[in-house]
Amino acid sequence: MHLVEFAFAKPPRAPELSSDALLAALWAVCGPDDGLEHVRVHTSRAGARGAVFVLAASEASAVRQCRAVCLRALAVSAALGDWRLTYPTEA
Repeated sequence: MHLVEFAFAKPPRAPELSSDALLAALWAVCGPDDGLEHVRVHTSRAGARGAVFVLAASEASAVRQCRAVCLRALAVSAALGDWRLTYPTEA
């Protein structure tokens, strides 16, 4: 199991989002192959930071899995409309 940190930035004029809403958006796009075991997030006026525990063969694979889930949440969730993933960056 690997611990992977992530961060989102939101535009200044976008409405703030609760941690629960962000967690729901992330879990909504997770599937069994993503390997996510646990997710924690903290939202702020600037966006959000968080960490996931991921079942993966390697650290690099865990980072890719985390990034994929975050990008899917951005693509699917209306609440995350103009938000962007700032970390982890593409390898």
